[in-house]
Amino acid sequence: MIEYYGWVSLSDSTYESDENKMRLILDELSLFILSHRMNDAPGFIKLNEVNGSNQLLVSGNTNHLSQDVIDVIELYNYIAKIAIGSYGLLYIRNDENSDASNEFEVFVLARGNLKKEKDHFLSPCIPVIEDVEE
Repeated sequence: MIEYYGWVSLSDSTYESDENKMRLILDELSLFILSHRMNDAPGFIKLNEVNGSNQLLVSGNTNHLSQDVIDVIELYNYIAKIAIGSYGLLYIRNDENSDASNEFEVFVLARGNLKKEKDHFLSPCIPVIEDVEE
């Protein structure tokens, strides 16, 4: 099974955001989400504006690695390219990944880069969040 949870604070700049640029970025992100049919995926994806700040929230759960999960990672890479002031996290747990079946992988988005890191908060999943099956 694969589960993922993520958030991004969206910004066109690492200093001061430009409202017109942000409008264009939000349009591009909406088009990316629409063209990849991400709203039809199991889970949810939401672009949101709160108190003048723009956010992206994602969450999902699939039985196996599927295009839905790949699209979410591609979306984070796309955000890194078009909105360099954005930052956020994407946590993925894939129990079919032989290298990381008992841990979360964390994709860290900051300053136009997306890097995969080891999780130190919820991993190893057994025993940190789950018990050994008896």
